[in-house]
Amino acid sequence: MIEVRSVSAGYVGSDVVKDISFSVDGGELYILIGPNGAGKTTVFRIAAGILPPTGGDVLIDGISIWERVEVRAKIGYLPEGERVYPDLTVFKNLQLFARIYRRDERRIVEILREFELYEYRDKMAGTLSRGLRKRLALARAMLHDPEILILDEPFSNLDVNSVMAIREKIVRMLEQGKAILFSTHILDELYSFEGLKCRVAVLKDGRISIEDNMHVLMDVGEVLLKVSDPVRAAKILEDRGLNFSLKSEGLIISPKTISEAIKILVNYDVAVVGINYIGNPLEKYFKN
Repeated sequence: MIEVRSVSAGYVGSDVVKDISFSVDGGELYILIGPNGAGKTTVFRIAAGILPPTGGDVLIDGISIWERVEVRAKIGYLPEGERVYPDLTVFKNLQLFARIYRRDERRIVEILREFELYEYRDKMAGTLSRGLRKRLALARAMLHDPEILILDEPFSNLDVNSVMAIREKIVRMLEQGKAILFSTHILDELYSFEGLKCRVAVLKDGRISIEDNMHVLMDVGEVLLKVSDPVRAAKILEDRGLNFSLKSEGLIISPKTISEAIKILVNYDVAVVGINYIGNPLEKYFKN
């Protein structure tokens, strides 16, 4: 378990985040949302042990990461952006960190295959697409098989296929019992994780303004589910007894059944290419 306990931090004598507290257990997803500039990156830099707080502490299994730095090895951190070394090959990007974490080349090959990067191993990282660079950065964060993953804006500026690949990877890692934290300003992305053990916190002006289970915060209104084949998707969901309405752009469905609908459609090889809330309930927390 990771616990962020009453942390504050900032730059040039002014705190950007103030008295932030939360904890995340294994197998749990914690999503920090907020507009750009709200302090999400600062919170995650503190939690990852990169930025010392001006107050408070971060503990892993009850041990302060500032008192015993070796416990930070339990954390895998994906900073905002790809942050790979463009003039090194994909393999050498991972090799550099493998030496730090004392992992051998077999582990590098294993993680390359796991993230479907093996065919790119000898390519310069700077020549990869943005989605592949993000996947490489996530592979690097996972190289030492950490118990806790901190992902700063993992879906930002990615194409649909890359978003889906990383989303599936996050779900798989949760199933392995890892504690995962990620930040986003893309509210509609949250629906992809409905049905999981998940909490959402809204960060505004450097403070957490509200925190609750996702289903509590999101369980109102309707969702537009954009799919590769709306007519076929409608037939599949109708056969399974789910309520929806068919529109030219997709299916209108209740948040209560969105998770079940996605699982059903994926099993039938119908791609979910977008999830848009019709009047997102979390928008009000940004405005108040």
